Formats: sequence, structure tokens, C-alpha cells
Amino acid sequence: MQTAQELFHKLASFEPDGAYVLSIYLDMSPHMSGKQPWRRTSTPVLKKRLREIEKTLQPRHAMLDAFRKDAEKVQAYMENHVEPWLQGMAIFSCSDYGLFEVLEAGVSFQNQVMFEPYPDLFQLARLLDEQETVITAIVDTNTTRLFVTRRGFLEEVAGPDDSPRGYGKRNATCLNQARYHRRAENKRKEFAREAASAIEDLVQQEGARRVILAGDAVAIPLLHQELSSAIEPLVHEETLKLDITTPHREVQDEIQPIIEYMERESSHSQADNLVEAIRANGLAVSGMQETLDALDHGQADVLLMSDDVAFDEKQRSELVRKAANTGAKVDVVKGHPVLQEMGGVGALLRYHAHWV
Repeated sequence: MQTAQELFHKLASFEPDGAYVLSIYLDMSPHMSGKQPWRRTSTPVLKKRLREIEKTLQPRHAMLDAFRKDAEKVQAYMENHVEPWLQGMAIFSCSDYGLFEVLEAGVSFQNQVMFEPYPDLFQLARLLDEQETVITAIVDTNTTRLFVTRRGFLEEVAGPDDSPRGYGKRNATCLNQARYHRRAENKRKEFAREAASAIEDLVQQEGARRVILAGDAVAIPLLHQELSSAIEPLVHEETLKLDITTPHREVQDEIQPIIEYMERESSHSQADNLVEAIRANGLAVSGMQETLDALDHGQADVLLMSDDVAFDEKQRSELVRKAANTGAKVDVVKGHPVLQEMGGVGALLRYHAHWV
């Protein structure tokens, strides 16, 4: 099964050669109001937009038949495959070239339906930026619970558990107090090493760039001692105080604000770097045309776009597609006033321009 990142790059390199692509983003979360409190408002939005687009192709537009095939395929999928727990869904369809891709998300998209020469990738890029894979570990001195957050979904995976080797209080009657405490401490350290190893293996397996730790006051310091220098920089500075038995839903509720905070801090740091580099006449550009030029020449390393500035949708989609096809990371920044004043778009560069 392809990842969201793989889908992003596949769609960015897709060349429909004259055909159009139906790009759909939907907010699938139920809105708890009105006479039908569980009804998803995206359903009438989708039908309305499909009717509006079809009218622009009548009576005999060359793309009318292709659009109808795409619309029918989308509606059939929505009727037969949508799960009640979904919060967001993205669909990309181009029947002429056999393209039909669906991405399900645990966070909502803004409702958007487009029929354009290329897939619209902005909201997918924003999902990848804001919902990076995160590893969460809840630990005590003999149990580790591991979670992976992908695309807004939280999944619990197997972690180490030393219960077969337990060292409960019943052993204290067989050992003097000093030996008991020494043995208990050694077992805690041993389990911390196992937990650290499991976290590092999962980070590598998932390609995660962020780690959240939660647990008791005894286990966390021991765990930090065992984490490698490669993992420690990924660890969020705040340790959550969660019990090892915390229910799955509560874990998600607790870590989601942390994930949002980490992403906001990272994005603002990148925007600050952009501002400083421009002031120093360094490796950065701002403004729409300058950024497009940098992307065209493969010069951009990070594309920064303000989420608070209204861009032309075609231009915005073009920026994201060019970034993906030249290996530039896309960073969507919220609430950075200086970036907004600079037109809301810029790029950190790999090298100085020689084509100006």
C-alpha cells in the first residue's frame, strides 16, 4: 500500500497530456446540528459541485464524457466504500489515463472539487506538512506502549513488555533490602534499554521525524539515558503525564495539541530563517514570480506558503507541483505576519542563482 508521500509524488509527476483531472477534497466529519446531526455536509457539496462542473461542459464539450465517467466512479466509491470513522478524504480521477486514487485521513480537509489540467495538490501537501509521522511512547518501569500517528490516524503497535521477568514485591522476602533495590534498579535500566531500542526501530521503520514521550517520573529519565544521539533531537521537550493504561482515544486527544504545536514551531522557525536570509541577501527569495523562478531552476530547497494569504488556486497548485517535482519540501505556515507581508510565499534556496 502506497504512503501519502508516495501518492503526492505520483500525482505531482502525472502528465494527463490534454485530459483533465478531477481533484476532490472532502470534510467527512459529521456536523452535530440540525435535523440530521450525523449527516456529512460534504455529500451535498460534492453533488452540487459535480453538477456545476458538468454544466460548463454541456452540450457537447470534448471532455464531457470523460468527466461523467470520473464523476460516476467517484459517486460509486462514496456510496460503497466510505467508513463512518473517516474525517477527511481526497480523491483524484482521470479516466482517460486510468487514474483513480483515494486517500483517507483522520483529519478533515476543506471541501474542494476541481476539474483542471493537473491534480490540485495543495491540501495534500498541507496534510503531509502538518501531519508528519509521529511516534508516541507511554512508559513505566516494566511496560511500553507504542503508537504511530499517520495522516491524523493513531495506531497502537506492539512494544516490549517484561512481565514474564517481573520483580514484584513478593521477591523482597527472599532478598535483603539492598540486594532487592539493586536488582530492581538493574531491571529498570535493562527495560529502559529495550524500550529505547524499540522506539528507535519504530522511528527508522516509519521514517518518523518527531517523538513524544509520556510516563512516570522514574521511567522517563532512565529512557532518556538510553536513547541515542540520533533520536534525542526528535523528542518533544515536554513529557506528558499519562498512565500506562490510558485509553486509546485519550492518548489521541492528549497528543494532538502537541503535534500541532511542534508543527507550528517548526514552520515558524523556517519562516524566520527565510526572513533572516532575505535580510542578509542570502539563500532565499520571496514573492510569487521569484519563487516560481527558483522552482523552475531546481534552486528551491523549501517552499514556504502562508496559510493566511488568499492565493489563486491554479498558481498555488502550480507552486506545489513544481516543488514536488524538484525535490523541494513544502511548508505551510500559519500565523506568521512577516511572511504574510512578503506576499505569503517564498523559498529557502540550495544555492545562489546564476540565471538572473
